Amino acid sequence: MSKAKSLYGAAFAWKRWLVGGLSLAFVLVILVWSPAASQNGQIANRCAESHLVQRGDTLYSLARRYGVDVRQLAALNNLRNPNYIIAGTRLCIRTTVSSEAVVTNRPAQENGVTRTANNSVPVMPENAQPHASYHPSPVVLWNEVMLAAVRNGPPRPTVIARSLYLVHQAMYDAWSAYDATAQPVYLDPALRRPPAEHTEANKAAAVSQAAYQMLSVLFPDYEKNSNAFSTLIAMQGYPALTEGDDSSTPHGIGYLAAASVLAGRESDGSNMAGNYADIISETYPTLYQPVNSADPTSGRSVGGADYDPNHWQPLRVPTGILTDEYGQPMADAAIPESFNDQVYVTPHWGAVVPFALLSGDQFRPSAPPQRGSNEPYTDAAGSEMSNDEAFRQQVEEIRRISAELTDQQKVTAEYWADGPRSETPPGHWNSLAHGISERDMLGIDEDVKLYLALDGALFDASIAAWDAKRAYDFVRPATAIQDLYFGQEIEAWGGPNRGTQLIPAAEWRPYQSSTFVTPAFAEYVSGHSVFSATAAEVLTRFTGSNVFYDGKTILYYEDYNRDGVPDVLGQHLTRVGGNMFEGSPAEVVVLQWPTFQDAADEAGLSRRYGGIHFQDGDLRGRAMGTQIGAQAFDLAQRYWSGGSGE
Repeated sequence: MSKAKSLYGAAFAWKRWLVGGLSLAFVLVILVWSPAASQNGQIANRCAESHLVQRGDTLYSLARRYGVDVRQLAALNNLRNPNYIIAGTRLCIRTTVSSEAVVTNRPAQENGVTRTANNSVPVMPENAQPHASYHPSPVVLWNEVMLAAVRNGPPRPTVIARSLYLVHQAMYDAWSAYDATAQPVYLDPALRRPPAEHTEANKAAAVSQAAYQMLSVLFPDYEKNSNAFSTLIAMQGYPALTEGDDSSTPHGIGYLAAASVLAGRESDGSNMAGNYADIISETYPTLYQPVNSADPTSGRSVGGADYDPNHWQPLRVPTGILTDEYGQPMADAAIPESFNDQVYVTPHWGAVVPFALLSGDQFRPSAPPQRGSNEPYTDAAGSEMSNDEAFRQQVEEIRRISAELTDQQKVTAEYWADGPRSETPPGHWNSLAHGISERDMLGIDEDVKLYLALDGALFDASIAAWDAKRAYDFVRPATAIQDLYFGQEIEAWGGPNRGTQLIPAAEWRPYQSSTFVTPAFAEYVSGHSVFSATAAEVLTRFTGSNVFYDGKTILYYEDYNRDGVPDVLGQHLTRVGGNMFEGSPAEVVVLQWPTFQDAADEAGLSRRYGGIHFQDGDLRGRAMGTQIGAQAFDLAQRYWSGGSGE
C-alpha cells in the first residue's frame, strides 16, 4: 500500500476540498435554474404543483411518477436536456393554465417524421419510444464527463484511447470487488468484499471513486479549470478521497483500484510522465524522423529533388492569423506565427503494452502500393495490378471524389471527422455506446462490462493502427495528389463554399477545416477504420445483435447535433447550413445506420470523402478492427466470467 500512497500523495496534492465542489454545485444550481425561472415567469406564477429535485431524479422518471408528458414537462420548465435538472432545484409539474397552452408551434407530422415549424428539420420517427424509466448508471455519467474533458484537450486518438481504457479498467476492477465471480486485472483479488456487501449502492460508490481518482490524474488541467470531476462526485454524495488504503469501504476500494491501475500502467511504454512524447524502445531503438519535410525550401517537400512520394510529409498548417482573398487561413514563411509545422503524434505507440493484443504487429497488414514499383500488387478489393498502377488509381479516386462531392458526402465526412475540439474516434464510439446503454436499459453491472470490453478493444486498436503507420510511414492524399499532378490543373473541391473548380494541383486540399487539413501521422492504415470496425465488433458481440438504428429509440440523454431535439439511436441529422467546414448542406441530410457495421463502414468511407485516406488504408483497417474487437471482447468476457488473462 505504501507505493499507492506515494503515487497518489503527489498526484492529488493540488485537489480542492469537498466543500469547494459542493459550493460550485450550488453555483451551478443557481446558473441553471435561475434563467429557466426568469424565462418562465408567467407560468411560474401559476404553478399548481411542483417537485423538489432529489439526487437520482430524471425528467423522465418524474414525468412517469406524476403522469405527465415528458415533453410538456420540459417545455414548461424550459429544459432541453434531462441532465440539466439539478438536485435542490424545483420543477413545475402542472400549472393552472391548460397544458396545451404551454407548447406552441407544435411540430407537424408528415410521412411518419416530425418536422419543426419551418418544416426544415426532421425530429424523430412517429413510432419513437422513450425510455422514461431509464437513468444512466454511474459508469455512463463518468464516461460522459470524461468525454467533456477529452473535447477540451488536444486531438490525440492514441492518448485518448488509453485514457478511456484506464478509467474503465479502474471502474471495472473496483466493481469486481463487489461481484461474486469477476476477476480484476490490476486490483488484488484478495480484496473482494463479502457477499453481503455486493449491493448496487456499494458498486456505484466504488466505481465513482475509481473514476474520480483516475480522471483527476489523467485530466488535471481540465479539473483545475472546471472542477467537473469534484462537482460530479459531490453531487453523487460521495467523498473525494485524497489518500486511502481502507479496503473495507467502497470508496477505499475505488481509490485502491485506481492506484493499482496507475501503478500497473506506469511503465507501459506510453510515456505518460513525458506527456506521451516519442521515446525509444526495443521495438523502436531510434526516435522517429520524417523522411520528408514541411519546409518548402528543404528539397524534401512536394516538388523538391529529395521528396519521397511513398512517405508521409508533415504539413505546414495555417494558424488562422492570416487569410487569403476568400477569408481562408494561409501560411506565410516570413511570418512564423502564421503556421505550425506538424509533428508526428505518438510515433512510439506501436510498442505500448496492449490489453489483449499479443503484440502491436499481431494484425499488421501487407504494405500499401508503392509509386514507381512495377512489382505485382493485389489491392484490398482483390484487384491485381502493379504497385504503381494501384498507387495512381487510389490517388485518382480521392481526386475524383473531391471533384464530385455531394452534400450527403460532406455531411458524412464532417460527422465522422473527429478532429480538433472533438472526442476523436475512440471517444465518438463511446458516445454512441451511450445510446446502447439507454436502448437496452443497462445497469451498472452491464455498463462496467460493456465499457471495459469497448475501451480495452479501442486501446488495442490504437496500438495496432499506429504500429502499421510507423512501419509503412505512408503518404497522405494531401501531398500525394499535389505530387502526382505536380504542375497541372485538376478538377477538385475549390474550398469552403466554392464548389468544384479547376485549380492548380498545388492548391488541392482535403474537405476538412482549414486549420487542421490532415492528421499529423502517416496514412496507412486508417485509424478511423480500425477504431470503428473494432467498436462495431464489440458492440455486436456484447448485445448479441448488430442492430443499431431501429426507428423507435429516442435518446433523451443525447443531442449530438445540438439542435435541442433528442437524438434517435443510429441516426444523425444535419440541418440546412449545418456543416462546420462550409455553409452546406442545401437541404436537410439524415444519416442512418441499420447495423453497427454499417456505421463502421461509413466511418471508414468518410475518410475518403474527406480526402484523408486511400482505399486500402480504409479497407485493410476495417479488416484489422474486426479481428482486434473479437480478441479483446473474448479477453474481457473471460475476466468478468471469473477467468484470467492467460
